[in-house]
Amino acid sequence: MKILVVSSRPPWPPVMADAMTTDRLIRFLHGRGHSVDLACFVEDAKSERVLRQGLGDVCADILTVTLPRWRSYGSTALTLLGRLPMQVRYYRSNQMSELIRERVAEGRYDLVYTHLIRMAEHTKMLDIPKALGMQISQGLNLRRMFEHSKDPLRRLFYRIESTKAEAYEAGVGADFDRIFLCGPSDIEAIERTAPIPNARVCPHGQDIPPLERVRAGVREPGAIVVSGVMSTYTNVDAVTWFAEKIFPLIEREVSEAKFWIVGRNPQRQVRALERSGKVIVTGEVPDVYDWLCRAQVAVAPLRIGAGMQNKVVQAMACELPVVATPVANEGIGAEPGRIIMVCNDEQSIADSVIQLLRDEPERSRIGQAARDFVEANWTWDANFENLERWLIEATELSH
Repeated sequence: MKILVVSSRPPWPPVMADAMTTDRLIRFLHGRGHSVDLACFVEDAKSERVLRQGLGDVCADILTVTLPRWRSYGSTALTLLGRLPMQVRYYRSNQMSELIRERVAEGRYDLVYTHLIRMAEHTKMLDIPKALGMQISQGLNLRRMFEHSKDPLRRLFYRIESTKAEAYEAGVGADFDRIFLCGPSDIEAIERTAPIPNARVCPHGQDIPPLERVRAGVREPGAIVVSGVMSTYTNVDAVTWFAEKIFPLIEREVSEAKFWIVGRNPQRQVRALERSGKVIVTGEVPDVYDWLCRAQVAVAPLRIGAGMQNKVVQAMACELPVVATPVANEGIGAEPGRIIMVCNDEQSIADSVIQLLRDEPERSRIGQAARDFVEANWTWDANFENLERWLIEATELSH
């Protein structure tokens, strides 16, 4: 097939989760013999140059439109009274829409794949087979932010934005032949507003470190780890809750306990959690697996979120037993008690972590089961092969 992939951000370098997913998808499709063009925004000439260096040999063509942040911020300010969610308005561009329409009108493609709802306005009206990788229900995610935020202004914003996102997701889904979400809960959330019979559960995968590397790591007694981008509201809320409310309960029972917060761009609120020798905030690290292979237990104390959580799959891939909330596991579907420990309140999370820190055979049993689960279900190819089949079906249905 000849495919146009439409992305809001440059997939290279793959420093954010959505960029990594798009990068891996393009490389997968190229490896399967498909011809792939990419259309995306860049901030400046440097980011375009880096993009072409990283994906120029993989994409048949790369189409870019320069979108400075100041212009997007100005456009976003107009969303407060409009119907479009903020993230959709942020990426509005007549130049991008016209560029895509021209390419499609020339008959260059069999299918257009759009990554995330933020780019759907550019492709939803195209007269060509098209798919939308929603990934998560933004409406569900924002609704949870509203429910857990304590700041009145944040709560007002999340309430307004979640209402917009819920309506937008339910409406825009009908404009595409196929839409893909990471988990059943995301589909169920959207279907509370409108049916989406064209939706399919199709999560993305993860890079899995070699087992030899995992088992060469020396596990540090009492080491508890969480990973992720520490500038997102969901992760800030999670690590703050754990550090302030749950970790003290663990410390009382396990004197050597330490909590590692691993991830780029930690906000001031996260930095403030540091306690010498007990709570360590690393900031960006060269390789997150260096830390995951040294810890004894991983935690995913998410109260807010939707879809598949990379941090959980990464930890499982390192044979780490994971103690997670239901929110963190809902897009992964690991079996509680056998593959993952799922807890919903402060005391039960603390008790599960304490039990695992004290019980090496149990850590080993769950960690090995988790690794097996990831190898069977969460490689890039395992999920992209399903995606490819559904994309082919979408093109066949149009003939």
